[in-house]
Amino acid sequence: MKYLRSVLILLFLNALNPILINSSAQEDTSYQSVTFDSNSILSIDNSTTVSGYVTSNQNLITLSWKLEYSEILYDSGELLFQAQSDSFQNPTYQWQIFLDFQSYSNFCTCYLTVTLESELPISIIKPIFYSSGDELLNPALLITDHSENNLFSDTITISGNAWSTMNSSPDIFWNIIKTNSQVSSCKLDSTDILLNPIETISPYKNSYSFETVLDISNFDDGFYSLYVWAHNFHNSESLNSEFSCLFIQIDNNAPLSIIQSQDNLVLLEGSAPVFFDGSISSDPFFGRSGLNFVWVLSNIIPNLNDDHSHMEVINVSSGSEERTFLVSNLNTGNYSLILTVTDECGLSNSSSVLFSIINMRPIAKLSINDIEIVDGDSLILLPDEEINLDASESTDTENDITSLKCIWKVNNVPFYEGCERTFLWPDSVLGDEFTLSLEVSDNDNLVSEISVIIKSESSREGTYFSLTLLLFSIIFVSYAFYRRYNILEDEIPKW
Repeated sequence: MKYLRSVLILLFLNALNPILINSSAQEDTSYQSVTFDSNSILSIDNSTTVSGYVTSNQNLITLSWKLEYSEILYDSGELLFQAQSDSFQNPTYQWQIFLDFQSYSNFCTCYLTVTLESELPISIIKPIFYSSGDELLNPALLITDHSENNLFSDTITISGNAWSTMNSSPDIFWNIIKTNSQVSSCKLDSTDILLNPIETISPYKNSYSFETVLDISNFDDGFYSLYVWAHNFHNSESLNSEFSCLFIQIDNNAPLSIIQSQDNLVLLEGSAPVFFDGSISSDPFFGRSGLNFVWVLSNIIPNLNDDHSHMEVINVSSGSEERTFLVSNLNTGNYSLILTVTDECGLSNSSSVLFSIINMRPIAKLSINDIEIVDGDSLILLPDEEINLDASESTDTENDITSLKCIWKVNNVPFYEGCERTFLWPDSVLGDEFTLSLEVSDNDNLVSEISVIIKSESSREGTYFSLTLLLFSIIFVSYAFYRRYNILEDEIPKW
């Protein structure tokens, strides 16, 4: 009768599944699942059959199963399902596993694990309490692993299910013990694990489901084994449940952000790009893998109304590969570069460096009629004579060279603009000479100047007359001294 009922259920599911699967196949043709027909725990005193359902798009579906407690394997096996060639995608099959407990043990708190073998295997676990008499059975415990990389900081949320054959829920304990690596984790003896255990205080969400937050803020960074187990109150002095163990990584310390750069951070505008290196930044325990780098370059701008300043962000660069930062083509000013390094737990650390870009004054160069002039030279300009003024050889840094401006001044009054000009004696100058100045400025309003004294022809004649008169005076005075000396010599008696 029991076998007939199972057959009828299977026929009903096969009749129903084509409709359901056909509607879902268009959404996900790779859907796979394996389930028990009931989520309730089994408490039995005899051999039993456990059943469930499997859904897969594989042509040959393989279910493996094992019944065990701790390191004792009581039974195992494999179920195969061959898909029909004309079946719909992702067909559903019922599976059944017969467990002959009478041949295994007198009593046990066992765990039945059923696995759908595929590229990404799917496993489900059901605790089974078996006793042929009045034995007090150990509680059953299943921990839910929520973490993908088992990396935690400050706290760990542990959730799972715990069952007991008694009327009360078992107490949950945990302990975290340091290990050298993932390979060596979860291999301690119970005597080491039971040393200084910590009992959870979070209440159960229902009759068997619990969740608690473990405080791990005092643990150093490193690799650990997290052991969780259950106790029945009737025998709380000794271990009476199987350990659940998770390999975890604890990261409570932020990484260290370090910026390496050249010693001189007062840079000339237009100079070669400056390289800042943050690759030496690292996490104290986990090294440099898994770090993310965020560079923020800002211009420090003085406030107009007070002595303070504000930051204006001009560039942001981020990514796990952004370990260096290149600065180029900045105008004159003061700058801040901040590097924030963040690890996989979201812990971060920042460092900064300040640097300045200064501008070089342009170097003014003047030639008149292709003759180079230096500051303070003088020049005779004949009436109606036209001369060529050329400042095009003036130089500056590469970024400013195209922005140079030339202003020509006569007696400090702007007269011409442009780096190449022709020039005549200005009608506004009535005297015999004047000062011609060249001002070369860049886009930062830094100025370099050369001045030359321009004289007229009459000024030169006056100069010649003055020199002749001076020479005559020198000759006259020299002659007078000469005569006086000879007279004195004649008046001195000779003995």
